[in-house]
Amino acid sequence: MYIDRSSLEKHRFFAVNTIEKIKPFLENYKSPFYLYSKKVIAHQYELFRKHIPGKFKVFYAQKSNPNKEILKFIHNLGAGCDTASLMEMKNALFAGFDNEHLMLTGPGKTEKEIKFAVSKKILSINVESFQELELINRIAEKADMIQDILVRINPPFDSSEKNRIIGGSGVSKFGIDLLQIPDFIKLANKMANINLNGIHIFNSSQILDHKKILQNTKDVINTAMHFNDHFDLKVKRIDLGGGFGIPYSGDENEMDIRALGKGLVEFFKDEKVKKFSKNASMYFELGRYLSGLSGIYLTKVLYTKESQGKNIAITDGGVHHLVRPALIGQNHPLVNLTALREGRAGKGNYLIAGPLCTSLDEFDDNAELPETKPGDILAVLNAGAYGFTESMPDFLSHKKAYEEFIN
Repeated sequence: MYIDRSSLEKHRFFAVNTIEKIKPFLENYKSPFYLYSKKVIAHQYELFRKHIPGKFKVFYAQKSNPNKEILKFIHNLGAGCDTASLMEMKNALFAGFDNEHLMLTGPGKTEKEIKFAVSKKILSINVESFQELELINRIAEKADMIQDILVRINPPFDSSEKNRIIGGSGVSKFGIDLLQIPDFIKLANKMANINLNGIHIFNSSQILDHKKILQNTKDVINTAMHFNDHFDLKVKRIDLGGGFGIPYSGDENEMDIRALGKGLVEFFKDEKVKKFSKNASMYFELGRYLSGLSGIYLTKVLYTKESQGKNIAITDGGVHHLVRPALIGQNHPLVNLTALREGRAGKGNYLIAGPLCTSLDEFDDNAELPETKPGDILAVLNAGAYGFTESMPDFLSHKKAYEEFIN
């Protein structure tokens, strides 16, 4: 996918921050780094709030980007925080999120993590096994407290992931099978230190089709209504997970958030749904949707060469900084900022490879770029989520990437 200057200026990051605003970072480049824009995060959050009914609260999926400045900024926007470890809980509290706006998820919570969550009286621990339920009850009992929980369900439906991230329906380490939920409810209701408030379903990620997210949302709410009506579970909270994607390849488009909002408004016109929702808070976990477009990764071309007719550009940064392309086979959009700023003529297809001693160290095996030379600064777009902290910075002991903010 060739991205010319006019196309780049329409990209969310550069629509908010002009190419010329990047100039100082290019001129003072020292080593690979991530560049973030808080304005892009604000734009994404405001877009969601504008079109999605206010009934749905936003909890930021911290795993997508736990940068402390980003956490503080998202807290100030008014979101809660979804966490998946002890350090994520501590980071969220440090950033200003209060305990009533924290949830703890994940299939392998340690006793230490659960003790911390209980001691801080967080909004909810989302439980993923019977044994975890028993452990939470014991810890809460010793602390003479009652802990609010949701049960994470492994449902028979999903939104059909393009790349396997969460995994969809079927055998899963996430949650408890739907058929086992009645027994879970019975057990939880017998426990004096547990308050089962509702359900959590997060079964797909990186979804761009609003119809799939709409249908999945309906399915989750209908599942909650089923257990509310037919079992001893009064649903007060529903964690609908996330899955809101961003486009990476040229054949992908941004999810139609407006159409999703209209579909949700229509769904809530149903009298049964309307009545049920009056007493149930609902949460979307937004991670990549908020942070993904807000970041770019900058790396410099060290050498260019040709191998069997293929142009190759070797960069000073690689998959030790941004492992996502190698991990799930998802290339990011890639541009030569230096060439675009110079208005350089000519273009070609390049294998963009990093400095590591492994053939996995490739950003793109067929990137269409303007003529590319040593010293050019390349930008890997849509790198604000699952970039810096998902990397493997100690591999081959190269210099770590760093993080900067444009505004």
